[in-house]
Amino acid sequence: MERFNIVPGAVVLSGRQTMIVLWDKGPDVIACPLVSADEALHRADHSLEWHELVDAGLRRLDVRCRAIPCQRQVLSLRAIGCVDEATVKRLRMMAQREWKHRFQESVPSSKVRAKPRHVGKTTAVWFDGCSMSSRREERLHMG
Repeated sequence: MERFNIVPGAVVLSGRQTMIVLWDKGPDVIACPLVSADEALHRADHSLEWHELVDAGLRRLDVRCRAIPCQRQVLSLRAIGCVDEATVKRLRMMAQREWKHRFQESVPSSKVRAKPRHVGKTTAVWFDGCSMSSRREERLHMG
């Protein structure tokens, strides 16, 4: 498999990171990394069957796919194998689910306010290496 023939389902090396390509977007691809089974479990981790890893041309069978989409340039990738279409579909569903989770975490809710409207601006006051939130607190501590 040549560099310009990297398609969805290709198992590629990006530097020292092994990844599975899920979508190709012109000069870039969207891929998910393969992580060692020794790493902490993440909600986006998806176990792959041993025969899928063997078919993909991987030497290590103790890896999981972390379905966190990453964008990479095709020219920086080196193909080492491929997985079947069913595996790609499963990983795409996991990656889309993870995108939704991350989007929900990053978008603030319109119903939740950071602080009430009546709370004014507070300034920090520093005395002898300690921080006080207001002059009122300073009076409480000092006298």
